[in-house]
Order: sequence, then C-alpha cells, then structure tokens
Amino acid sequence: MGDVPMKSNSVEKHIAEAIEKFFYCTHIPIKAFNFMGPLIHSVGYNRDSEEVFDNNEIYEKIKKILLSAESASSIVTVSCHKDIYFTACNICPINFNRGIIIIGPYACHKATNIGIVYKPSSCIPHLIALLRNIAKDSPYIKQKQFMHNTLPYSLHVKTALDYIDARYNEPITLTQISKYLKLTKCYFCTLLKKDTGKTFSQILNEIRIAKSKLLLVEGNLSILDIAYLVGFNNQSYYNKTFKYLTNMTPLEFRNNSDHVLRRNG
Repeated sequence: MGDVPMKSNSVEKHIAEAIEKFFYCTHIPIKAFNFMGPLIHSVGYNRDSEEVFDNNEIYEKIKKILLSAESASSIVTVSCHKDIYFTACNICPINFNRGIIIIGPYACHKATNIGIVYKPSSCIPHLIALLRNIAKDSPYIKQKQFMHNTLPYSLHVKTALDYIDARYNEPITLTQISKYLKLTKCYFCTLLKKDTGKTFSQILNEIRIAKSKLLLVEGNLSILDIAYLVGFNNQSYYNKTFKYLTNMTPLEFRNNSDHVLRRNG
C-alpha cells in the first residue's frame, strides 16, 4: 500500500503535513487514525511493513491500551516478532478524541531486521518530542491556540467545544458530552448558554455546517455524502439547517464558491 493522499478537512491536513515532516526527518513509517478508526494519513509504508502492521493487529492493540490510559499524553510501545516495535501516542496530548499516531515498524538492534529502520529505544522519547514540536509549529495549531486563549469562555466550555470539533461527525449527544465533562446536563447547558448565548444543538449544527462548507468547496462529493460525513442523519435536515444558518442551500453555496474561484483564477 502506498502513501495515502491528504484529506480535505483542515485538521486532517495539519495532521498529514505533520507526520510527513516527521517521516522526512526520521524515515520511520508513520500512520494517523481518527478516534473512530479510519485512517487519516500514512507515510513510508510498503507492502512488507503493511503486512507486519496488519498481521499483528497493531492498531487494535494500541488503541485498547491508549483508551485505558489515565492521560491523553500517554506513550505506548508494543513489540511483535523478531525485535520489531511500534510506538504510539494520541494526536493531541490533551484531548484523546483527536485520534492516534503510530510510528513503526522500527528495530532497536542493528542488522536484526533487514529493511526495517534502526532506532535505539533510548531515542523514542526524543522522536515523540520531535513529532510534538513539528505539530506545535504549524500555522493551524498556532491559530487554534490563539483563538482558544482569547475566547472569553470557561474551561468547561472550551473543553466541550474542542470535544465537538474533534467528533462532530459522530452522533454526539448532550448526555455523552456532559458525562465526558463530568457535569450534570443541566449545569453544562447553563454554562454553555451563559458563555456562548447558544444551546448545545445550535453549536453542534454550526460546527457541522462550517465543516461541510470545506467539503462543498472541494466539489468532489455529493451533497448526501457530505451530509453524512459531517454527522447529519439525512440530507433533508442538513439542507434545512444549512439554509437556516447561511441563507442559501448547500448547492447554492457550492455553485457560488465555484463562481468565485473561476473569477479569481
């Protein structure tokens, strides 16, 4: 399997760019997965390394360990046959909902595995630090941190917004996010309304519609596909919500974007 092309989502583009830079610096194969399992991006894998990854169920083993860890900053290393290792961490060291990054296969002893890159075990913490520094240096993260720091919201509301932004394409419920925050639904709704002036449903829909605009501009997916990809159960409700928030239908938005692009191009 070859390298996987970048996704259209700006978060996934950031992740893809970060792991590509990491690979260019280290030559260790690396993969990134979102929280629900689909691959975001993969760099440096060939048929042999893919077989090692798949046959040893590396993703399944690592996800199970990371989900049971007490901290989103946890680092996990697993081994398989013939001194071959994989190391993984959460994409975001403060929010495990962003997904998982797995580096490997690599060997910790020279000349024991032909074709597998050699990296002493003592180097692995430094490699994770390199990956984190590459990610933090991106314009996307700098802008996100600036916006996060300047928002006049409580910590609970900021955490909730980050959670929704990471998992907007899933059937998120008020009960689910309140449990994640360890707050009652009533108290969370009060905080959210006080800080943003909006309800949970309003914020969720606004984020989903904003994400869908990126996909509409791409022009490669159907309106129905986009509706499902951003978390709506059906196209009718997606169209209605899009119209309510933007005063135009998704198709009108797409056509208008195409017109602007042609004019500026």
